[in-house]
Amino acid sequence: MFSLEQDIKLMRSMDSQYSYQWYIQQFEAAKDTAEKFILSVDEARFLQPPADDRWCIAEIYSHLINYGNLYFNNFATAITNTQKNTNDLEQSFQPRWLVRKLVNFFEPPYKIKMKTIDSMQPDPVSGYNRMELLDEYVNLQDRFLAQIEKGQHRHVNLAATKMKHPFISWINMTLTECLALAEVHQRRHQWQAEQALEALKEKSQI
Repeated sequence: MFSLEQDIKLMRSMDSQYSYQWYIQQFEAAKDTAEKFILSVDEARFLQPPADDRWCIAEIYSHLINYGNLYFNNFATAITNTQKNTNDLEQSFQPRWLVRKLVNFFEPPYKIKMKTIDSMQPDPVSGYNRMELLDEYVNLQDRFLAQIEKGQHRHVNLAATKMKHPFISWINMTLTECLALAEVHQRRHQWQAEQALEALKEKSQI
């Protein structure tokens, strides 16, 4: 059973989810986690797929960079052009119900895989460099963080400002929905990369 103190902490944590500070923490954590993880993987395992039908770790990060850049470009444009502001910067900018359900579906660990659209397929493995991919991924997080902080400085209402979906142009999404989906997508594939490494380690012991 939860104690009263634990209940209060849980409620506060739910209230802070999707706030400016929460998003800053999530993208900072993504950067730190990826840096520690990639630096812990040797070059051979970084480029080795755990099975014929699975991506290697390098391909996972290539996919994350390609995907993240598309979301980032639309997000940055909307942050610059919006006129919808708020005085409450500590509020939770909740995504709509359907997007929250989608975020929950993406949460790791997951059992259901989704087919990746052709434009988001990883680049050929021969072109990968471990440190270059790390730099690109860290740079992507820093750019997201800079735009989130820009929105915070300008008092942008993340739940009221709309942007074009990066893949389906006739769909509008709010800025908080963009951030929520980009953030959970990164954690989903970070878990996938960690699982790939574990599979390679088990394989080497056979």
